[in-house]
Amino acid sequence: MKPLLDILVELGKLGPEDRVRVSRLHENSGDGVPALLSKLGLVSGRDQALALSVQHGVPLVGPDAFPPAPLFDGRLSPRFLRESRVLPLAEAEDGVTLAMADPGDAYARQAVELATRRPVRPCVAATEDLDDAFARYFDSGRSAVERIVDDIGAEAEEAAGDPDVQHLRDLAQEAPVIRLVNQIFSDAIRMHASDIHVECYRDEVKVRYRIHGLLREMKGPPVRLAPALISRIKILSKLDIAERRLPQDGRARFTVGGRSMDMRVATVPTLHGENVVIRLLDTAGMDIELSAIGFAPEVEATLLKQLARPHGILLVTGPTGSGKTTTLYGALRILNQPSRKILTVEDPVEYQIKGVNQINVRPQIGLDFARVLRSCMRHDPDVIMVGEIRDGETANIAVHAALTGHLVLSTLHTNSATGSINRLLDMHVDGYLLTSTIAGVIGQRLVRRLCPECRRPVDTPAGLVERAAAARPLATATPQLYEAVGCPACDDLGYTSRMGIFEYFAPNDEIRDLLRDRISTAALTQAARRAGMVTMYEDGLHKCLAGLTTLDEVHRVTEEW
Repeated sequence: MKPLLDILVELGKLGPEDRVRVSRLHENSGDGVPALLSKLGLVSGRDQALALSVQHGVPLVGPDAFPPAPLFDGRLSPRFLRESRVLPLAEAEDGVTLAMADPGDAYARQAVELATRRPVRPCVAATEDLDDAFARYFDSGRSAVERIVDDIGAEAEEAAGDPDVQHLRDLAQEAPVIRLVNQIFSDAIRMHASDIHVECYRDEVKVRYRIHGLLREMKGPPVRLAPALISRIKILSKLDIAERRLPQDGRARFTVGGRSMDMRVATVPTLHGENVVIRLLDTAGMDIELSAIGFAPEVEATLLKQLARPHGILLVTGPTGSGKTTTLYGALRILNQPSRKILTVEDPVEYQIKGVNQINVRPQIGLDFARVLRSCMRHDPDVIMVGEIRDGETANIAVHAALTGHLVLSTLHTNSATGSINRLLDMHVDGYLLTSTIAGVIGQRLVRRLCPECRRPVDTPAGLVERAAAARPLATATPQLYEAVGCPACDDLGYTSRMGIFEYFAPNDEIRDLLRDRISTAALTQAARRAGMVTMYEDGLHKCLAGLTTLDEVHRVTEEW
């Protein structure tokens, strides 16, 4: 049987470079190829279904082939159909026509054959089409959260308003509340949310997911269930449910569909109850190559050369939520070899990496970045990753670590790559030390990736193609701008995931001379552009003209027009 990736390449749905990238990620992470393709936003669900039909030699069907009501009601449960993503389309004496998201799922086929007592004739349907059908059949226009709330009933809601800690603990351990929390988590993971916000107000509880960088409000439970809901989350995170006056931080792990997610949980007391923010940490997402993050090939090649250096400082800059941690972990993945000792200093450790010594800072006991970094120097490291340079003491220790033969990776909160230099000078790092230690600086932002199913071409403003081509040769011979539309495949968002736009600043001799005398960031940027730096805005234009994102997205994150 021909590999799925090869078929996608032959069908023109996947580029050869992306094929190699996905193949490596599949080998390293163990995730299935379809899941990786969806996560990276490289191939739509319907294109995957087309490739699966070719691979298995079975027909491809669409929603028009689905029955008006599910067949074999009572013999095939809604839960089985949803979890297995199979749907009987027609029954006859000689067999059952079965739509499957994965026609290679032998377990699902055998289960249907046993339940129906007939052989199965498989065909392929897109995952999103099957999910839409299940929602139509089984949800009756109500969300899963609403159905679970109905199951809890009025008596449990009344108990939820009881301030007694033991009553709350008992209710939080009951099946309906457990199902409610699990459903909120499952929906967030299914929709590729990065954060879950549970917010308590006088007359409502809001549940919001941060999807592709923007918050989206979902259906929340009744306000009387808020204490039980919050208590359940606190129990999972090993927090004190009796303490409602102080903020608390914890961690939990949740498994859905065989996929484990780490969660970082933070609570804070507000006027009408505790609010909770849950950061979803997909450990599989950290096992990713730099090209998959969105680096241009020439920038990735330069970056790999810098990572091969035995010493120096590599900085990643950008605001909170711009993907700096993902970039640093991508670099650590390359550096993580048995021949190197790697230490990281983080606040907190978000993703655990086998073979890397990771240290959590604990400022409440005096274990801050500077103190841990000084200690790291006595542990014979080859590579040190500092989660963030926040003060002059940490900055100077990092610079001296680079001077003494260590490769240092870290982040700074600045608006541009070149702005990092004056930020370090403001922290009282000597300019002559920066000329000797700064190997490179990455500036980055995250933009939403267009849904390939529904994007729509629009007119290209005059001069846009010329400006992009002047910065770097275009990757396509037919540049075209698109706009977001929205369809069932992307939950009507118009976007499927996020990707980075970057600028990479590597000092040359001219720039090192300038660093000895403090100059403005604007003058430094001009020198960097003369040396060949492509700005984030220009990198964003290239991704717009390749049909990967929109001009509005680039303007939103770069504030450049």
